[in-house]
Amino acid sequence: MSPGARFRALMAQQACLVTPGCYDALSARVAEHAGFEALAISGFGVEAALLGRPDIGLLTLSELVEQARRITGAVDLPITCDGETGFGGVHNVARLVREMEQAGIAGIQIEDQQGPKRCPALDGRSVVSLDEQLARLGAALAARRDPDFVVIARSDADVLGFDALVERCNRYLAAGADLAMPICFVVDGRPITALSPDDQMEVYARLAKAIDGPVKGVLIPDGYTAADMAQIGYRVLGLTGGPIEAAVNALHRAFTELRRSGSEAAYRAAVPPEITAPGGIMKLLGLDQFTEFETRFRSADDAT
Repeated sequence: MSPGARFRALMAQQACLVTPGCYDALSARVAEHAGFEALAISGFGVEAALLGRPDIGLLTLSELVEQARRITGAVDLPITCDGETGFGGVHNVARLVREMEQAGIAGIQIEDQQGPKRCPALDGRSVVSLDEQLARLGAALAARRDPDFVVIARSDADVLGFDALVERCNRYLAAGADLAMPICFVVDGRPITALSPDDQMEVYARLAKAIDGPVKGVLIPDGYTAADMAQIGYRVLGLTGGPIEAAVNALHRAFTELRRSGSEAAYRAAVPPEITAPGGIMKLLGLDQFTEFETRFRSADDAT
């Protein structure tokens, strides 16, 4: 099965497919080791990990594709990737799809932001016209060689209002997108985080009900779970912020303790490692398989 077919099969089998975010080969291997069956490459995560820069549209098409290729080469899981705004016109979108297919990606999301795009957590987002986004999606759908390659239509039209967000998602699905991905960071001019978790869930439920097709979410309100999101109609969750947040906070604390104490022992005492360096990490990364492979062929050489 192709990566796209595998992703679609998992969607069909599960009420809500949870795809945690990865940003490099190491984070993907750790997620695979934890038992996840599919992953999502975060544009925010790749921009932070690869460039050490904020999510303000600095990443290039080739940088993203090469990082995706490294990640798919490290794990045996179907992976979707943030395709940003497509990196230009319809020819750029088509090139992105073809290169992502060649890199082993299961599908990409294309957003309707005006370039240069911005993280939804930042002020200053704006969206292109409906016709321009439909052209982006049309190019992506026409460019795919594998009909199972997944095209996810992301909309940041929450900046225009709830009704506009719903209308755009429905238009994108009607145009052939496989999933709608409504970004809902703003509700009635206020950050959704200003609402209580119960009120956030009410907004998400209204959103999923109003969209005529499968919906991908990106947040779970505090106190709720993926099972709760499935109950209100979400088919896929791309939870990309948590993993890199965990990594950055762990690194920050480790470096701070090392600088303060002059020893790595203080951090290890405060946060006892479950997977130790270097042996435990190399084992997680497949050391036993590499050793077995080497031993097998060394034995063949010795026999001759």
